[in-house]
Amino acid sequence: MKLSNKIVALLLALSLLTALAACGSNPPEDVTPSDEIGDISSTHVPEETPEATEKPEVSETPEPTAEPTPEPTQAPVKPTEPPVQPTEQPVATEPPVESSEEPSGESVDLSAFFSTISSTYEFASLTDLNSEMLDGYYPGLTAISTLQLIAKAPMITASGHEIILIQCENEDDVATVQSILEARKQSQIDGGAFYPATVELWESAQICVSGCYLMLVSHDNAADIADSFYALFA
Repeated sequence: MKLSNKIVALLLALSLLTALAACGSNPPEDVTPSDEIGDISSTHVPEETPEATEKPEVSETPEPTAEPTPEPTQAPVKPTEPPVQPTEQPVATEPPVESSEEPSGESVDLSAFFSTISSTYEFASLTDLNSEMLDGYYPGLTAISTLQLIAKAPMITASGHEIILIQCENEDDVATVQSILEARKQSQIDGGAFYPATVELWESAQICVSGCYLMLVSHDNAADIADSFYALFA
């Protein structure tokens, strides 16, 4: 009984399958494929979303760093050695020669000088010598051109005081006048003074020369008067 039921059920199933197969092979005429499938255009086709392209990372260009300008190195300067000067051979110097030139500056007033010394030192009974007496006392002196001439001698032979002051006009005459004065001194020492005291006084007489100025003085203070004469030109 159970076996027949299974056979009946199997047959029914086969019939059903056959019917379904028949229906599927003959589709209805009024149905178009487009109706079954639908409008392709209306079918939503998913758009492909383009993958986001990553933007390339912009690498920052490093700003050029200014390189420090190297300071110019100054080459070391060699110290300049002082030039060696040739050693000069010492020149032999000649001893200074006493100049007979008149000292620079204003002219010396011989009259004022005589007034000074005559007020300081006592001169006994002096008189001025004229040109005739000059030729007797000082031969050759009147032939010399002079700018100043003061000649005084004692009125009496017992006195040994005497003085003569001269400024020569020409330098070349200085030596000649000096020799005339030396001759006068020597003549008095040789006996012209007569007395031993006056001869002794003449032995200490002073002859002074400074430039174109000359002096002969016979006096007890002749050395001091000579110092005063040279002080005029200091």
